[in-house]
Amino acid sequence: MHATLLYTAAALAVGVAIVHSVLGERRLIGPILDAASPGPAVLRSSLSRRILRFAWHVTSLAWLAQAAVLAIVATFPSGAQGRPTVVVTGVSFLVIAAIAVAISRGRHVGWPLLAAVGVAALAGALM
Repeated sequence: MHATLLYTAAALAVGVAIVHSVLGERRLIGPILDAASPGPAVLRSSLSRRILRFAWHVTSLAWLAQAAVLAIVATFPSGAQGRPTVVVTGVSFLVIAAIAVAISRGRHVGWPLLAAVGVAALAGALM
Protein backbone atom coordinates (compact mmCIF):
# COMPACT_ATOMS: atom_id res chain seq x y z
CA MET A 1 0.00 0.00 0.00
CA HIS A 2 1.07 3.55 -0.64
CA ALA A 3 1.37 5.44 2.66
CA THR A 4 1.39 8.93 1.12
CA LEU A 5 -1.93 8.32 -0.63
CA LEU A 6 -3.41 6.92 2.57
CA TYR A 7 -2.24 9.96 4.54
CA THR A 8 -3.72 12.15 1.79
CA ALA A 9 -7.04 10.31 2.04
CA ALA A 10 -6.96 10.68 5.83
CA ALA A 11 -6.24 14.42 5.61
CA LEU A 12 -9.02 14.88 3.06
CA ALA A 13 -11.42 12.95 5.31
CA VAL A 14 -10.54 15.25 8.21
CA GLY A 15 -11.23 18.21 5.92
CA VAL A 16 -14.57 16.72 4.87
CA ALA A 17 -15.54 16.20 8.51
CA ILE A 18 -14.64 19.74 9.55
CA VAL A 19 -16.34 21.38 6.59
CA HIS A 20 -19.40 19.14 7.06
CA SER A 21 -19.81 20.14 10.69
CA VAL A 22 -18.99 23.83 10.36
CA LEU A 23 -20.86 24.62 7.13
CA GLY A 24 -23.69 22.23 7.96
CA GLU A 25 -24.22 23.88 11.32
CA ARG A 26 -24.13 27.37 9.83
CA ARG A 27 -26.12 26.82 6.65
CA LEU A 28 -28.48 23.94 7.45
CA ILE A 29 -28.79 22.64 10.99
CA GLY A 30 -28.64 26.00 12.78
CA PRO A 31 -31.29 27.65 10.60
CA ILE A 32 -33.53 24.57 10.72
CA LEU A 33 -33.36 24.44 14.51
CA ASP A 34 -33.64 28.19 15.06
CA ALA A 35 -36.45 28.59 17.54
CA ALA A 36 -37.72 31.65 15.65
CA SER A 37 -38.20 29.80 12.38
CA PRO A 38 -41.46 28.06 11.63
CA GLY A 39 -41.19 24.38 10.94
CA PRO A 40 -42.76 20.98 11.32
CA ALA A 41 -44.13 20.07 14.72
CA VAL A 42 -41.39 17.48 15.26
CA LEU A 43 -38.80 20.27 15.31
CA ARG A 44 -40.60 21.93 18.20
CA SER A 45 -39.55 19.03 20.42
CA SER A 46 -36.34 19.73 22.33
CA LEU A 47 -35.38 16.04 22.14
CA SER A 48 -35.93 15.91 18.36
CA ARG A 49 -33.82 19.02 17.89
CA ARG A 50 -30.94 17.57 19.95
CA ILE A 51 -31.14 14.24 18.09
CA LEU A 52 -31.09 15.95 14.70
CA ARG A 53 -28.05 18.03 15.64
CA PHE A 54 -26.30 14.95 17.09
CA ALA A 55 -27.05 12.86 14.00
CA TRP A 56 -25.60 15.56 11.75
CA HIS A 57 -22.36 15.87 13.69
CA VAL A 58 -21.93 12.16 14.40
CA THR A 59 -21.46 11.73 10.65
CA SER A 60 -18.45 14.04 10.90
CA LEU A 61 -17.14 12.05 13.86
CA ALA A 62 -17.47 8.84 11.85
CA TRP A 63 -15.40 10.40 9.06
CA LEU A 64 -12.76 11.41 11.61
CA ALA A 65 -12.66 7.80 12.78
CA GLN A 66 -12.22 6.62 9.20
CA ALA A 67 -9.41 9.15 8.75
CA ALA A 68 -7.72 7.71 11.84
CA VAL A 69 -8.04 4.18 10.44
CA LEU A 70 -6.44 5.28 7.16
CA ALA A 71 -3.58 6.97 9.01
CA ILE A 72 -3.05 3.93 11.25
CA VAL A 73 -2.94 1.57 8.27
CA ALA A 74 -0.48 3.92 6.56
CA THR A 75 1.73 4.14 9.65
CA PHE A 76 2.10 0.50 10.56
CA PRO A 77 3.06 -2.50 8.43
CA SER A 78 -0.15 -3.73 6.89
CA GLY A 79 -1.46 -7.10 7.90
CA ALA A 80 -4.13 -9.12 6.21
CA GLN A 81 -6.81 -6.69 7.37
CA GLY A 82 -5.11 -3.49 6.15
CA ARG A 83 -5.96 -3.56 2.46
CA PRO A 84 -9.62 -4.63 2.84
CA THR A 85 -10.13 -2.00 5.53
CA VAL A 86 -8.80 0.72 3.24
CA VAL A 87 -10.83 -0.57 0.28
CA VAL A 88 -14.05 -0.55 2.32
CA THR A 89 -13.28 2.98 3.52
CA GLY A 90 -12.55 4.18 -0.01
CA VAL A 91 -15.64 2.56 -1.47
CA SER A 92 -17.82 4.01 1.31
CA PHE A 93 -16.64 7.54 0.48
CA LEU A 94 -17.24 6.96 -3.25
CA VAL A 95 -20.77 5.67 -2.55
CA ILE A 96 -21.48 8.68 -0.33
CA ALA A 97 -20.18 10.98 -3.09
CA ALA A 98 -22.32 9.23 -5.71
CA ILE A 99 -25.43 9.55 -3.55
CA ALA A 100 -24.66 13.23 -2.92
CA VAL A 101 -24.30 13.83 -6.67
CA ALA A 102 -27.48 11.92 -7.47
CA ILE A 103 -29.79 13.49 -4.89
CA SER A 104 -28.48 17.01 -5.45
CA ARG A 105 -28.10 16.68 -9.23
CA GLY A 106 -24.47 17.66 -8.86
CA ARG A 107 -25.10 20.74 -6.71
CA HIS A 108 -23.93 19.33 -3.34
CA VAL A 109 -20.76 21.24 -2.52
CA GLY A 110 -19.05 18.30 -0.80
CA TRP A 111 -19.22 15.52 -3.36
CA PRO A 112 -15.86 16.27 -5.05
CA LEU A 113 -14.01 16.12 -1.73
CA LEU A 114 -15.87 12.96 -0.70
CA ALA A 115 -14.91 11.39 -4.04
CA ALA A 116 -11.30 12.52 -3.62
CA VAL A 117 -11.09 10.71 -0.26
CA GLY A 118 -12.41 7.54 -1.89
CA VAL A 119 -10.08 7.75 -4.88
CA ALA A 120 -7.00 8.45 -2.74
CA ALA A 121 -7.84 5.59 -0.38
CA LEU A 122 -8.40 3.10 -3.20
CA ALA A 123 -5.29 4.24 -5.04
CA GLY A 124 -3.31 3.87 -1.83
CA ALA A 125 -4.68 0.36 -1.29
CA LEU A 126 -3.86 -0.75 -4.83
CA MET A 127 -0.29 0.56 -4.96
